[in-house]
Amino acid sequence: MGFDTSFHPVDLSLIENRLLPYLAGHGQDDAIDDLIAGAVALRKTRFRAKAWALGALKFEPAGFESDLHVWGRPFFIVADGAERVAEDVQRYLATPSDQVDDLAAEMLNRLDPALAGRIEPDQGGRLPDDAALADSLSAAMRILRGAALALRAGERTVRHPDGREFDAADLLAREVPYNLLDFAAALLPGWMSRGYTWPTRLYGDAGIADEGFTSSVALTGLLREEFPGLDWPAPSHTIDSNYMVGGLVPASDVAGARAHLNRHRLRLDCEPFDAQKIDEAMGVAEHLGVAFCEATELYSGMEGNLN
Repeated sequence: MGFDTSFHPVDLSLIENRLLPYLAGHGQDDAIDDLIAGAVALRKTRFRAKAWALGALKFEPAGFESDLHVWGRPFFIVADGAERVAEDVQRYLATPSDQVDDLAAEMLNRLDPALAGRIEPDQGGRLPDDAALADSLSAAMRILRGAALALRAGERTVRHPDGREFDAADLLAREVPYNLLDFAAALLPGWMSRGYTWPTRLYGDAGIADEGFTSSVALTGLLREEFPGLDWPAPSHTIDSNYMVGGLVPASDVAGARAHLNRHRLRLDCEPFDAQKIDEAMGVAEHLGVAFCEATELYSGMEGNLN
């Protein structure tokens, strides 16, 4: 069983104040339309930035590391140090897709000023239109909300727009953490990796305490309170399957968890780039004052689903 692993700064305040109430059936059906629009805009920014990263991959200039610049960091970021990376993440978050080229050119210039005009963005992919993007980014959130509304109405099933029916209780109890993080990551992307590289696994294999990590129960908190009769899975603070959210570090503990990682990173059985990716994702979480978590299958290089 293979794993496409990822490391995420995650805004729990957004999840707790907006996304979980929406999934619980509160407010209007259009209550997160502004977030969906933001996710669509950022998806186009991410796509254009990765087109430049893939263009550089074809050229492979000196200093370019595909595991970091394509299959690692979000967007296309060339920078030394997690703090500089965090600043560049914030710049991309604020950059519309039609202005990405200037920022990507700056990244190429950091590799080598002579690359200007020699590397072009990859033209191999194409995004759907905005309406289709909005549908794809919000579909899981809408059906999970539909499951909660069905349960409140005393109904047992919820219907997918394509006609399929699902057990509402099972869907809500099993599918929220992964799909909630997937939506949150559309607004604040994480880092890509591959293999058994999630931090809690690396710590366990090395016999090191996974300091700072808790379960990801915060991703279902309000729903557990309002639907206590559901068969909620026991909270886990690691990953043991595909399509899963593992351990989570609350925002208040990220700085300590990051320091712990860097004290022990040479003992971890992973490639140096993977430890760097974890550190950078934690660094962005620390910089933004948000939480950190590990997950699997939110991204896939093989499927072209990039960050």
